[in-house]
Amino acid sequence: MKTVKIDKKSTIVCFGDSLTYGHGADSKTESWPALLQNRVKIPVINAGRNDDTTTDGLERFDKDVLNNNPAVLVIDFGGNDIYYPKKRIPYSKIESNFREMLDKVNYDKTQVYIMRFYNNQMRFLDLFGRFDRMLKRLEKDYEVDIIWDAWKGAWGNKNCKYDMSHCNANGYKVMEQNIYDVMEPFLKENNILKK
Repeated sequence: MKTVKIDKKSTIVCFGDSLTYGHGADSKTESWPALLQNRVKIPVINAGRNDDTTTDGLERFDKDVLNNNPAVLVIDFGGNDIYYPKKRIPYSKIESNFREMLDKVNYDKTQVYIMRFYNNQMRFLDLFGRFDRMLKRLEKDYEVDIIWDAWKGAWGNKNCKYDMSHCNANGYKVMEQNIYDVMEPFLKENNILKK
C-alpha cells in the first residue's frame, strides 16, 4: 500500500464537475466531499464546478489542485465532455486533457483516483465502453486507481436521484460510501481517518 507524507498543509482535493459539486442536493454540505470530511482528519476541498469539462479542469488544475497540496486527489470529469452540446469534445481530446492533468501530479506526494461518472451497467454501451477503455489506459500509464462504480445502489433508485445524471442528498450518501470503500485502505495506511 502506498504511503505519502501527511503534514499540516495536506488536503484531500475532490476535483470535478456537478457530481462532485453536489448538484441535486439541497446544499453543498450534502455533497459527497462534505460527507467524506466527516471521516478524515485533514481538510477535504470540494473543487467541483457545475458544467465543467476536462478542458475547464485542465485550465484550473494548478490553482484548484496543485496549490492545495493534495495527499489525495479524486478526479471526476467526462459527462459534460460527452453530453453538454456547447462543450462537447472528441474522446481523443478528453484523453489528452486527462493526461495533461495527470502529468502535473507528483505521485510521491499524492494518491490519485479517477471516478467514473456513470454506473457499471452502462459500460456495455459503446459510448461508455470507449470511456472505460480510456480509463484502463490511464490506469496502466499512471499511478492512479479507478473508482469504477461510485453509483452502485444509487443509479436507478428513485429515492436517490435528483435527475437522470445527478443524485439527491440520499444518493450522495450512497455515492460517498462507495468512494470511501475504494479509498479506505489508503486512508487507513496513511493515518488520515478520524479515530
